[in-house]
Amino acid sequence: MTDIDAATTETTVSKSRAAIGGISARPSEKNADLQTTEGRIEWFCANFEIEPPKLQYDEDEPDQIVLTDDLLKWIRREGINMDWAFCGSVSGALAVHREKYRVTPEQEEWAELLEKFDAHELSIVLAGLKQAKELGVNIDSAMLSVSEQIKAYRSNDNEAAAN
Repeated sequence: MTDIDAATTETTVSKSRAAIGGISARPSEKNADLQTTEGRIEWFCANFEIEPPKLQYDEDEPDQIVLTDDLLKWIRREGINMDWAFCGSVSGALAVHREKYRVTPEQEEWAELLEKFDAHELSIVLAGLKQAKELGVNIDSAMLSVSEQIKAYRSNDNEAAAN
């Protein structure tokens, strides 16, 4: 991609983001001061369009920010990662993201199994799981019923296709 193509693409992407649901273009990380706590907080607030916290500095060490109750409440409310905000370390944020979004082998196995069902069969499975959870039905009994319902559905579907 040439420099002209890249610039055109970047402008188009920014305009597209602004046009989709009112999403505004996010501030660039390139020109942000991500080397200081103040700079990271400033970028975070601009990126997520939120009000910055009031920072208080230690009297004995004027370059050190005091973790006041108000600042800690702001951190919790806005969901900023403290490792990144105060130390510049991204490993904590990456660990949280990975833990939340990674797919375990068990989840992958379930996804592969569920992909084999059509929409109606999935609704039968979901109804069986809801019975087990909300009504206290024994899970084994619920899944046996689900299995029988799916077999009957498939049998009816095959009969209809044969006719």
